[in-house]
Amino acid sequence: MSFEQWSTRWESVPLSEAVERYDICKASDNHVEDLEGLFGDEPECFFVHQGDLTVDGPLSIGNDPGLAQDTVYVIDGDLTVNGPMRFLNADVYTPLYITGSVTAQHLICLMDSNLFIGGSLTVGGLLMTELSDAGMFVVHGAASAGAWLETWDRGDVTFVDDLKARRLRVSKSDYLEHSDANDAADILLPEFLDGDTEDASEKIWEAALEGRPLLRP
Repeated sequence: MSFEQWSTRWESVPLSEAVERYDICKASDNHVEDLEGLFGDEPECFFVHQGDLTVDGPLSIGNDPGLAQDTVYVIDGDLTVNGPMRFLNADVYTPLYITGSVTAQHLICLMDSNLFIGGSLTVGGLLMTELSDAGMFVVHGAASAGAWLETWDRGDVTFVDDLKARRLRVSKSDYLEHSDANDAADILLPEFLDGDTEDASEKIWEAALEGRPLLRP
């Protein structure tokens, strides 16, 4: 589902006003120096949802070239997803910035996604990051998850505060090599690691949609 298909109230905020209200350099922990670095040209506006937003059931969002307007999407408040959440951009770098906190059953961020969370992050089950070199995942507040699986060891993954979670690895990872990372096979159910680990994210998402467990008891 693209951002434009997401059934929420997006308000178009002119760029001059939006950049005063929402500092994307700060939101990205200084990974984004200017908007032209994300989009090539400055966008005409940001799209903003004012206030807290609750989604009942799974949420899968993202963008592809020509699918939805490539700009910054902001939830000015908290985002609560009563189910799993997936963010998948492909060949575009459309950011989603939540100024408040995010709560979800599971959270999966893939490829060229740029997710900035100004408040806390609470994931009841699995947090998975599988980002390209252009992908970013930044949490400014307290962060917790049942487990964190990082697979590609690319992109910028930043927890300004410490993440409280079991760290999982499928191979040597710069993000995890100096931590107490567990072998993913010890924590994830074996069906997700059978065969090519490149397929793990899709297997995990399908299981999350069906309400099947992801982690060993």
